Amino acid sequence: MTMTTDSVQSVPEEQKTDEALMVQEFDARYGLMPSGEEDFWTASRRTAIKAFAEVGFPSRRTEAYKYTPVTKWLKNNLASSTEKSATSLADTFNDIDGYHYRTTDGQLLDRDAPKLPEGLSIGTLQEMRSSDSSFLETYLSRAIVLERDPFAALASAFADDGIFIRVEKGIHVDQPVVIHHNTLTVGGLAQPRMLIIVEEDASLNVVEHFPEVPAGSSFENRVAEVFIGEKAKMDHVLVFERNEHSSFVNGLFVHQGAESNFKTDTITLGGGLVRNNLNFLPDAEECETHLNGLYVARGSAHIDNHTLVDHAKPNCFSNELFKGIVTDSATGVFNGKVLVRQDAQKTNAYQSSKSIVLDRSAQIYAKPELEIYADDVKCSHGATTGELDEEALFYLRSRGIPEKAARLMLLEAFARDVVDLVDNEAVKQYLYERLHHLLSS
Repeated sequence: MTMTTDSVQSVPEEQKTDEALMVQEFDARYGLMPSGEEDFWTASRRTAIKAFAEVGFPSRRTEAYKYTPVTKWLKNNLASSTEKSATSLADTFNDIDGYHYRTTDGQLLDRDAPKLPEGLSIGTLQEMRSSDSSFLETYLSRAIVLERDPFAALASAFADDGIFIRVEKGIHVDQPVVIHHNTLTVGGLAQPRMLIIVEEDASLNVVEHFPEVPAGSSFENRVAEVFIGEKAKMDHVLVFERNEHSSFVNGLFVHQGAESNFKTDTITLGGGLVRNNLNFLPDAEECETHLNGLYVARGSAHIDNHTLVDHAKPNCFSNELFKGIVTDSATGVFNGKVLVRQDAQKTNAYQSSKSIVLDRSAQIYAKPELEIYADDVKCSHGATTGELDEEALFYLRSRGIPEKAARLMLLEAFARDVVDLVDNEAVKQYLYERLHHLLSS
């Protein structure tokens, strides 16, 4: 749908669409039309809001969102969040050795930054805009296809600032960067942004934690862009544990250079609505891409993992493993697509989705996809959904293990396949303990 400033103003307030309200708010804050000289940042935000206005929020008729009616969660969360009160929380990841940062609504809260090793820079996008705007222009919004992702377009338009991380060429950062997203504006819409650049032959580990917040609805729509240079490596872990009133759309866009290696572990243990939009472009030869995910959906939660690995060049490898445990009246969704373009010969791509349903009222939708235009490839995908293995349960009970303990053992073993792939030992141990508590209940 196309919307102009005039068309938005001519519609009575109570009849305006959600899209029109967002466009009107952008116009009131920043203006839809350029005035005078305009830098790259401002121009890119106007481009983003125009892309959003053209596409609009997805509906059930939108193929990529057919199982996830996001508009149902949007109704009470489109108001500006600038006048709401914020709540800070303690964080369980404080004891991890590393460089710790905290955010409020996705913006850096700490101004007394830890001492960083040479070659590692962490700050805000606005700081980078002031110090080296040409560098920012090289990367910002370059990994996102705005017309394909309305939520990423919306966050790109409204984010006034964001987190910037850069590792310079040849620098290997030994300790992880730990980001505590542990302050949140209660009620309203927050739109965080992050840009990570790992240059040639460099390496970086990033741990993100979204802990539980007090009661109160919120909608976080975040976009993160990651650029991995030639022969560079990055390990990324995201643990999401917000409460049942929280909604989270997580847009991750990764661009890989030649012989690079990127790995992400996306662990979703909370939230009312969670949509992980994970997009990867291995854009040169000899890239490795590893995607691992685990989710536990309880109550009326709706957790959707939507992935795209776009193999554009030959001789690349990708591996994808997602597991889910769904109980009560919750819903789990996995929609993973591997695209192998015509030039991407010798591609090896593997995808697996496995889910356990513990209640008759719980639902799982799994849709693994392969779209292949090359003829010399090794690709496979598969999805399984079922209940706990009755034979395994019987075996454990025949050895004197009570049913509840036996069920817990099987569920923990199922989840461990993903948790064992987390490289950070402190995070891994926390996940073992947290899963034991969740699955016991």
